[in-house]
Amino acid sequence: MIKIYHYSNKDFKGYVKPDFFGLNSYSGNSARLSDIKRVYFYRKPEIQEWYLIGSQYLYISKVNLKRIYNIDIDILELKNQGHDIYQEAKNRGYIGIYNHSQIILFKAVKIIKKIGLTK
Repeated sequence: MIKIYHYSNKDFKGYVKPDFFGLNSYSGNSARLSDIKRVYFYRKPEIQEWYLIGSQYLYISKVNLKRIYNIDIDILELKNQGHDIYQEAKNRGYIGIYNHSQIILFKAVKIIKKIGLTK
C-alpha cells in the first residue's frame, strides 16, 4: 500500500469520489478523451499542477499498486492500440492507471486524512 494525495475544493466525506470528474475546466478537457469517470491523485504531496494551487483541501488515501495499471511500463501496450486507455485498463480488471507522478483511479477511495489548506 502506498499513500496518495488529492487536492480539491470539494469537501469530501469519507471517500474521494470520481463523480465530479469533468465538471470543471481542467477536467472537462480530459473528459472529452474518455467517458470513464476518474479521480487524479499524486504520488507525492509536493507535486501539484498550477491550477490546483489554492485548493481548500488535501486528501490522503492509500492504494495497492497491484490493482492499478502501470502506463509507464505499459506491458499490455495499451497506448499503441488506438483505443480509450482508461476503458481498456478498466475492462482488464484494473481500478486505475499510474505513472511516475500520478495515479488515476476509476473508483472511490477511502480518505485516511483530510487537511484544510489556507489560502
